[in-house]
Amino acid sequence: MVGVADFNRDGHRDYLLFNSSNHQTAIWYLSGRSQIGGAFGPTIPSGWSLVATADFNSDGRPDYLLYNPASRQTAIWYLNNNVYVSAAYGPTLSVGWSLVEP
Repeated sequence: MVGVADFNRDGHRDYLLFNSSNHQTAIWYLSGRSQIGGAFGPTIPSGWSLVATADFNSDGRPDYLLYNPASRQTAIWYLNNNVYVSAAYGPTLSVGWSLVEP
């Protein structure tokens, strides 16, 4: 599990899941502690990891924060629920810094 956010805007937090083997993302829609549905999100490119979720563009919808440990590059994928809309590169982290544990 990568994070928790309200992807379908129903007022309940949902789980964001990432399968590091095949780079598939999934969202489990919750109502309280009960799973009420799910959807696959976009697949993350090889060499990148999904490290967090937050509303980066202030549109009221959670987005993905990606990190490439080889290049230390960050990227934001803007989403509409579980659908990829667009992307932007974030800052490249300085040597010695990381968004994930080694």
